[in-house]
Amino acid sequence: MFEFLKKLNPFKFGYDATTTTTRRRAPKSDTKSEDDHLDATQRRKLISTTRDLRRNFTLAAWMIRQHVNFVATHTFQSKNDNKALDDQIEKLVKWWSLKQNFDFSRKHSFHRFMRLAEIGRVLDGDMFIWKSKRGSIAGIEGDRIANPTSGGKLSPEVMKQYKRGVRTNKNGEHVSYILNNRVHDGGRLEYSKVLDARDVIQFAYFDRFDQIRGISPLAAGINPLQDSAEAIVYALARAKVSQLFALAFKRGNPEASGEISGGTGEDGVTVDKSKFAVDFGKGPIVLELEPEDEAQFLETKQPSTELQTFLDFVIMLAMKALDIPYSFFREDFTNYSGARQALILYLLSVKEKQQDVQELLNSLTYWRLTLWIANGIITLPPGMTISDLQWEWHSVGVPWIDPTKEVIGDTKAVELGVNTRTRIVKRTSGADWLTDILPELKKEHEEMIKVFGDPNAEVENSKPKNNESSNDKK
Repeated sequence: MFEFLKKLNPFKFGYDATTTTTRRRAPKSDTKSEDDHLDATQRRKLISTTRDLRRNFTLAAWMIRQHVNFVATHTFQSKNDNKALDDQIEKLVKWWSLKQNFDFSRKHSFHRFMRLAEIGRVLDGDMFIWKSKRGSIAGIEGDRIANPTSGGKLSPEVMKQYKRGVRTNKNGEHVSYILNNRVHDGGRLEYSKVLDARDVIQFAYFDRFDQIRGISPLAAGINPLQDSAEAIVYALARAKVSQLFALAFKRGNPEASGEISGGTGEDGVTVDKSKFAVDFGKGPIVLELEPEDEAQFLETKQPSTELQTFLDFVIMLAMKALDIPYSFFREDFTNYSGARQALILYLLSVKEKQQDVQELLNSLTYWRLTLWIANGIITLPPGMTISDLQWEWHSVGVPWIDPTKEVIGDTKAVELGVNTRTRIVKRTSGADWLTDILPELKKEHEEMIKVFGDPNAEVENSKPKNNESSNDKK
């Protein structure tokens, strides 16, 4: 009876989303691992497509640059309440940030390396960082970690333990990676060596607990991006065709209009075969018509307003793949309040991605400090270990949109005690008020006193002394 009633009214029992109807696509019933949804061949196709979009479509390249501007840039600050130790650590980190010290290939500084790392994570889903014994690091693009198609020196039994180039233990922890080199034209991978997971950091986008490899957040936006790119190309082609003008005549009598230009008679002499006189020379076009005749140029308005509106909607959908608000793309799309609200929501979505970068930087910093301490370059105070060291990586700040309004609001927040100068400076510039702004203010104040004198001293001198009466002072 239950099955009979369910057939009569399937929406009365269970979830409507699980019911197959003729009005929408049938529900999915596949719950396999995310890595199995993207096998090796499909993964290479996805990586190739995202890289091609960035390479050839301005919108995709701009989206990635905007994303990286907010996510990847960080500054270092040592926070141990020991000025000598903090100064030494910050100087060493600054030295390490140089391209000849930071990058194993000596090509990329810390700032550029982190931008490239985030770009690789966005395009490929993940990228890998190998830590060398000399203290520099090497970036490995995601497609180079894979089960090799040629040149393998591992036995078939060992290869069965690797999935997408990663070997895991029973707990799901990564044990080792297979590194491949690009051969010939770069389109084929060849086995190079196995990397111990203790020397490698995976920098990835994860959406599920049991994922082995990261997947690009652009995967959901590829189709809208490709459709937008193709629509723009077709619209431009059609607009170009519409610029090839055509002249239409409307005759008031049945006589033929003749040819637009003159012709050649039987004896080779040039004769005028046109019914109308048309001059396409320099200056305005002249048409000599009969009173009852009419001539007009054919024109099509391309692209249409409807196409532009729909294309804006598709672009908006594509930008949501990276959580970028549409007002970033069209600055005139909204007013100040709307732009500020969009920025606040975007910064909330960016915070999680910034935390991933900060975790990566903290791991690299801990590893590099360990090497400096082991080599005797840093000597910790008695009783202090590396676990006691404190530091912070500041994310990039976002300047005020409307400085006049926002400075007043921040000033009132400080006066009410609901915000601090340190937080405001960190939010707007990424700097630290106590260590960056306050010393500069102090230095400026001292320089002003040297040049103009101390105004407070003049005020103090003008006050009456305790042993003087007001009449004596007068």
